[in-house]
Amino acid sequence: MWRVVYTGQRPHYENIALDRIMLDLKAEGKIPNTIRFLQFKPECVLIGFHQSVEEEVRLDYTQREGIQVGRRITGGGAIYFDETQIGWEVIADIRDVDAKNFEELTAKICRAVAKGLRKLGIKADFRPRNDIEVDGRKISGTGGVFEGNAFLYQGTILMDFNVERMLKSLQIPVEKLTSKGIKSAEDRVEWVKRALGYLPPKEEVFEALLKGISEELGINYQWGNLTEEELELLDSKRDYYKSDEWIYHVKSAVKDQDTLFGIHRCPGGTFRVSAKIDTRTKVLQQVIINGDFFVKPQRIIYDLEAYLKHTPIADVESRIREFFKDRDWEGLNLSAEDFVDAILFPLRKAEGLQLGIEKKRLNNIIASIGGGLIENIEKAKVMLLPYCAKPRWCDYRHLDDCGECGGCTVGDAYRLAYQKGMIPITITSFELLRDTLLWCAQNGYTYIGHCCYEFYEKRYEIFAKASKEGAKGVLLDIVGTTCYSLGVEEEERAYHGEFTVELDLIKEDMQSIMSAKPDVEAPDKKEVKRDFDFSPHFLDFKPPYYKKPKAAPTPEEDMTRTSMQKEVFKGEATIGEEAVSFKEAVKLLVKWIKESKNPTLVIGPLLFWDWKEKELSQKGEVLRRLIEKVGKFNIKVMPDYRPKLKKYDPAVEMDPPNPHHAVLYGKHDLTLLVGVHCYRTDFVIRLLKKHTDTKVVALCGLYGHPTADLSTSFTDAQKLEEILKML
Repeated sequence: MWRVVYTGQRPHYENIALDRIMLDLKAEGKIPNTIRFLQFKPECVLIGFHQSVEEEVRLDYTQREGIQVGRRITGGGAIYFDETQIGWEVIADIRDVDAKNFEELTAKICRAVAKGLRKLGIKADFRPRNDIEVDGRKISGTGGVFEGNAFLYQGTILMDFNVERMLKSLQIPVEKLTSKGIKSAEDRVEWVKRALGYLPPKEEVFEALLKGISEELGINYQWGNLTEEELELLDSKRDYYKSDEWIYHVKSAVKDQDTLFGIHRCPGGTFRVSAKIDTRTKVLQQVIINGDFFVKPQRIIYDLEAYLKHTPIADVESRIREFFKDRDWEGLNLSAEDFVDAILFPLRKAEGLQLGIEKKRLNNIIASIGGGLIENIEKAKVMLLPYCAKPRWCDYRHLDDCGECGGCTVGDAYRLAYQKGMIPITITSFELLRDTLLWCAQNGYTYIGHCCYEFYEKRYEIFAKASKEGAKGVLLDIVGTTCYSLGVEEEERAYHGEFTVELDLIKEDMQSIMSAKPDVEAPDKKEVKRDFDFSPHFLDFKPPYYKKPKAAPTPEEDMTRTSMQKEVFKGEATIGEEAVSFKEAVKLLVKWIKESKNPTLVIGPLLFWDWKEKELSQKGEVLRRLIEKVGKFNIKVMPDYRPKLKKYDPAVEMDPPNPHHAVLYGKHDLTLLVGVHCYRTDFVIRLLKKHTDTKVVALCGLYGHPTADLSTSFTDAQKLEEILKML
């Protein structure tokens, strides 16, 4: 018979003390298997066992608002508790729940709690690694800890949740603290009151969860109380769990000039590692590891840190493997390889010393991904450069190109790349970065890239995925005020390509890094800048205020798109994501055009400009005839991809970072994209889908866009003629 207790609303240190007391007593066989319900008063933030307060909690806010801060005995991430939330815990012997390991235990208990929530009328399911969700929104985070065969597994049920207060309490990016950030967070979590439309009494929640747990675990239970021993131990231990000794005992990952630091993510969680090295003897003096992972036993992290002290850097990898080889340990979705990768991550930066980089500047190297630093540099074929490091006045800021005028560090980087036989590419959007990394992977290219630490941490997955597919690389930090420090609006602008602040590459470090590569005799420089002028087919659609820029996106800019499009290529046409024949797609397109009350056709730079290419000129001529035959298209041009910053007419032009503005302005129910580069087409489709109800058609010159409502592939002049005939 299992015991069930509700220990009421208590301050965090009493609840945490009871966690430790009940787990220890269960390990000693002094209490029965127990299901505990609990609540917190006053509100608090609890960090995971392996986390540091300074890195996870916004202390200025919590202190001002009277929100207490504590530490759990379980791993995982930081959690905000208000006074309505219900905590649940299972304290038992693992042999009594038929689970062989941490992973099985997690799945079993999470499914049990999800079943209980379903009995309450909430459609909850278990989502690995350790969450319970409702239609993709998290309603309960969970975690556990072992003491011998005894375990404590716990979680929360969000009842009536204040998302803004939670966000402001935790050390999450500042951009989340705006109204848009709060709305985004609300879309990712669920709470009982919103799911049911009312707030049920806590007793009703208890009974629903007990039914789910008892059915899933096959147990019987009865309500009871804490024992005298539990209460006596609580009196003696509560002060310890309130003390700084407990709450602040995990050090933060040091970020000073004498310490290398790095962030590593894997399915089992996030590692933040700092490593102090002796550069003269090349010895690891100390390593500090923290993060939101779960391991058993918990002290294994401290043992590993102690084991690696004063280890020659060359021996660190073998020492980590040696440490885990014969140890009895377990991690939730973790292996010894994850610890190897996490600890080596900052240590790879030490190779920069061989390139003449001062120790205090080594952290200007963000990461060496997929291999050693010098090895990656020597093999590097591509240099990735951020558009935000080009001057705002530069015609090339939003182009994959550079005039090399000497006015910024990006021009220096282009010249250095050519000198070393590399291909420089300016990254102007997230889609272009994604496509370029895949292109590197499929061609076996290693890259050297420039970004800020915040971008790397937030977009970690895209670099990790590219590495697994074959694109290794080195990332270098940039200097200046980044979009991440200015809030969500600026980050969104940067994502779209309209961030206006200018940053700088760290030229000195870039030159030191590149010294590992020999110069080439004949620099593999791009072709001479192409001549271009307004296409005679669309000159009358040029906005009267628009002036010809010094440079525009050329047909060559889609070179990195080929690899990405091969991944999504489904044939000569798609309707939605279904592959169809070109004829079938055109038949539907003609129907849509005839039925449309207010269609628009967007002409991109591939056709708006005359590139002196016969194929593009022929395509432009047929498109003009198609426009005239339909007669009702509102023509909008997109001559380049520079942000208009509201200085344009949405009736005749589309703002590249905000394509939906022009469509909403014109109330268009159908939008055709022609002559727009593929990486920009993907972006336009995504924004139009998000903000408008328009049908989106991509008449693509390459492999097509299945994310559009309708797309045709390799759409040349001949295929446009076929569309023209069917109209």
